[in-house]
Amino acid sequence: KKDKKKAVDENDTDEQDAKDRGWLVRLYNDPMNKREFVARCLTEICSLDDGEAYNVMMKAHQVGIAVIGNYHQEMAELYKMRLSGEGLLIDMVPADDEE
Repeated sequence: KKDKKKAVDENDTDEQDAKDRGWLVRLYNDPMNKREFVARCLTEICSLDDGEAYNVMMKAHQVGIAVIGNYHQEMAELYKMRLSGEGLLIDMVPADDEE
């Protein structure tokens, strides 16, 4: 019984830690969307300024993936949903899971 209780406590701690560190919203390069469209989505949906949006878009274009930002879970889910709705390839991971 102690082992089960410990496992549950560890899971609770892991979830709390992820909540404290936030969630990374990541953009993947894709061959369908024009770079200007991707950058505009980042400025309009995530409120990045033009320079930040351009840098994120170019990193995804050159490296294959880029972190848009670190957000609270609810905001990360909203950005993921809205950006994905525009046709962008997006995921979100706990902040400590990045590469």
